[in-house]
Amino acid sequence: MESRHSTNRLKTTPLHDTHVQLGARMINFAGWHMPVQYESIIKEHECVRSHAGVFDISHMGEFELKGDHVVDLLQYLMTNDLRLIDVNKSQYSCMCNEHGGVVDDNIYYMESSKKFRIIVNASNRVKDFNWITSHAEKFNVKTCDVSQEFSRLAFQGPKSDELLQPLVDVELSKLQRFQFAKCYLESMPIFLARTGYTGERGFEISISSRLVQKAWDLLLETGARPIGLGARDTLRLEACYSLYGHEISEDITPIEANIGWVVKEKEGNDYIGKEVLLRQKSEGTSRIIVGLTLLDRGILREHYKVHENGTEIGYVTSGGYSPTLKKSIGLALIKTEYSKTGTELKVSIRDKLLRARVVPTPFYRNV
Repeated sequence: MESRHSTNRLKTTPLHDTHVQLGARMINFAGWHMPVQYESIIKEHECVRSHAGVFDISHMGEFELKGDHVVDLLQYLMTNDLRLIDVNKSQYSCMCNEHGGVVDDNIYYMESSKKFRIIVNASNRVKDFNWITSHAEKFNVKTCDVSQEFSRLAFQGPKSDELLQPLVDVELSKLQRFQFAKCYLESMPIFLARTGYTGERGFEISISSRLVQKAWDLLLETGARPIGLGARDTLRLEACYSLYGHEISEDITPIEANIGWVVKEKEGNDYIGKEVLLRQKSEGTSRIIVGLTLLDRGILREHYKVHENGTEIGYVTSGGYSPTLKKSIGLALIKTEYSKTGTELKVSIRDKLLRARVVPTPFYRNV
């Protein structure tokens, strides 16, 4: 939905005018004026599934952490175990509060044992930086918000390797999932990571904001299409990647979100929320995120109530039409006792109770 506020009050990325010139439909997204679609959400979605697409993700936050004890700091803040990665690798994790709720989910990149880069959600940038910085002082770690200094692009799709290889000076076939490299896109220095939010092979690029326009143009010259936030959401939903404020929040733990694999025991390392999270992982939770497909005609949307035998048991956290599966799919936070695959439930849509079924997740993934 378009913001009722003047767009000049919204933050913009260095590519804002380019999106407008391309005819993108612009919306208010987490306080940013961002492209939701250029041509069609479905066509852009299908392009990423079959070819390659370019996303402007410069609204996301980017921090640098430096210090002798930066690993210790991140072990204390994150639920995942940094001992599982080494230099030039990254890791997905959650930062949690004392009750196990998610402050944010993020990916951090180990440039050295004393330097990390972290990418965080746009809506949580200030909160995350303050949270990390408040704890960094105890570990004598320096934090720096470089979000404006650098811009970020995602280049995603099964043809991304083939199209990107002629432009970079690193062998892409040797760059495995969650690995990264500092290299050059033609003559421009970039931070290139084998990560993404689409369920397809691809890359995420961090580059000086002064150079991002040239990088964007180069990537589009390969034949890739510009992709908006609308397709980014349908792609991530098919891949069942959690979206902050939907599947995870300060009131929803990683265990409830069904991403318990990011919660590690980390013997000898305490971390915020550890006691609650390990207890939930061992004993289970009263509610959990599941995948749903709609059996009757209709579209699943967030906030729709889920019922069983006339009793409300949860709600849809994300939903929509899947261009790949040609059906309505969704994720829902429901009482765990009804989470078994194959269970038939009802979803309240426009004053009607429509049939839905619990199904295995992810709906789609090709990485």
